[in-house]
Amino acid sequence: MVTSPIRVSAVVIRDPRGRVLTVRKRGTSRFMLPGGKPESGEHPLATAVREVAEELEVALRAKDLRLVGTFTADAANEPGRQVVATVYEHPMIAVTGSAAEIEELYWLDPQAGDRVNVAPLLTDAVLPTLRGQRPLRAVTVFTGAAPGAEPGYARRAAELAAAFAEAGIDVVYGGGNVGLMGAIADAALTAGGNVVGVMPQHLVDREVAHRDLTRLEVVGSMHERKLRMADLGDAFVALPGGAGTLEELFEAWTWLQLGIHTKPVALYDAQFWAPLVSMLDHMVTQGFIRPEDRDGLVIASDPDGLIRGLKAWAPPPPKWRSWGRGWSQRST
Repeated sequence: MVTSPIRVSAVVIRDPRGRVLTVRKRGTSRFMLPGGKPESGEHPLATAVREVAEELEVALRAKDLRLVGTFTADAANEPGRQVVATVYEHPMIAVTGSAAEIEELYWLDPQAGDRVNVAPLLTDAVLPTLRGQRPLRAVTVFTGAAPGAEPGYARRAAELAAAFAEAGIDVVYGGGNVGLMGAIADAALTAGGNVVGVMPQHLVDREVAHRDLTRLEVVGSMHERKLRMADLGDAFVALPGGAGTLEELFEAWTWLQLGIHTKPVALYDAQFWAPLVSMLDHMVTQGFIRPEDRDGLVIASDPDGLIRGLKAWAPPPPKWRSWGRGWSQRST
């Protein structure tokens, strides 16, 4: 079983010069954003407000927190573990000291590079995003366990996998060795890329897992599989597939609309997806999908266009703007 990631909430707080506040906890050597782990059943927004109050004795306004994104990186102080951080940014607010386990504060210039020992979450994910450089180190791919009705599907999947490998982008997928799933894994590996598969134990027991991957993570259930695949990727790309592909695609896209993550969602092979795109356009005209959510889908038919679209993508505003304000009113 793969070790579950550490889940935290963190907050970007800037000073008048645009520097970002980082903290070093007692007994550690690396600086990180203020924040911490949730209590049982606690929403990430509530965690951010509570942790900053405990660490800095600062009362953040929940309604003013803006979601920067959800990021995955190596944990700073627990070797072999990964951290999944929901990161918010708060408007400028005075910070004069620290409390709890915080031993030192440091105001980091995001443009000037690291002047202190900084946690991987900051260097690898948050700071590039704050600089306007969206990290694209791994793409989570949804596609079919069948090869499709014509060989072009496998050929196009292999071309995309090779392009990912050439660009240094890892492939994260469901771990299978058949159909388009197997085709994209084999092509990426042949091109020298890294491929991470995530598969529940009951499917591994049926011998449908790809045994030659860079890494195969075995989890306990389909729910854990989808969550882990979401954590590992910096973007989601749906290739041709069936019901399972649709289910994974729409979950990732719904989470984006709700503000649960800020990662691009893409459809690859525009001709295959054309009937679905027509249906989505119909749902827009009938008032069931916002135009900005439809426009936020990246649609491409060649690898270069897809990679450019993913890197240039900007998130639409979350669908529900009132939930943070409502939480604040209930908590005050």
